Amino acid sequence: MATKRKTKPLVIAVVSDLHAGSTVALCPKSITLDDGGKYEASKPQQWLWEKWQAYWAEVERHRRSLNATLMQVYNGDLTEGDHHRTTQILSGNPTAQAAVVNEILRVPLALKPDHIVGIRGTEAHVGPSAAFEERIFTGLRKDGWPVVRDEATGNASHWHWTMEHQGVRVDIAHHGKYGSRPNTKFNTVIALAFDIFTNHALKGRPHPHLAIRSHMHQFGDTGGLYPTRLIQMPAWQLSTVFIHRINPGAIADVGGIIITIDEGVLDVRKVLYHPDATPAWKAE
Repeated sequence: MATKRKTKPLVIAVVSDLHAGSTVALCPKSITLDDGGKYEASKPQQWLWEKWQAYWAEVERHRRSLNATLMQVYNGDLTEGDHHRTTQILSGNPTAQAAVVNEILRVPLALKPDHIVGIRGTEAHVGPSAAFEERIFTGLRKDGWPVVRDEATGNASHWHWTMEHQGVRVDIAHHGKYGSRPNTKFNTVIALAFDIFTNHALKGRPHPHLAIRSHMHQFGDTGGLYPTRLIQMPAWQLSTVFIHRINPGAIADVGGIIITIDEGVLDVRKVLYHPDATPAWKAE
């Protein structure tokens, strides 16, 4: 006779750094602008859109295979904003960028998640006090979506969010760390994992089993090096002018992670995509 589960498994799909409104980030095929014209997604953006759909299809297959509860976590920088005199935005009008967000979220919302968590990102991208993101998640909540509120403030989004499920503790915030040189870039990720663990230990608090950070657009995973495992998240934006300046030829990490907590056991699966390299010029 099969043993009945005490609680359903929990699947947590985590994505970050969507940068909606950027001309090198996630975007649907076409967006109508305020003056009646249209912005058409570039070929790289069409590739990102294809992978966005593929990622959420993988999330749904996994959720169904376990008959699990589904939580979606958006770990900051949903929009690009209008910053640093950039020319790499489809419009400086926040309404146009909001239209991109609406189309982007149609894909994961079609899965009818049981819980939605919004984490606040960088003010340069999402406004003072992350006002753009708070507006997005407040709107979702008003529309009846199961947005998890901040217990301290009642807000629809969080600067820092923690959870515990079946004894597994998870700690999520947007800003992380990552080095710039290939031979040392992972050192800062390892150091941050140790910092998070020791900060909890020194205060006599239970440490998180898993910490998630974003912002650096590069994937990293400390695995079992320390009691707190740290994952540095990939993004949904390709190289900007800034990246071309500080790290020419850098290869973007695109994708998300799928976390499963089942009977107290934590599993994390990365889902990564890498764009094809630009063909090198060859003399005839």
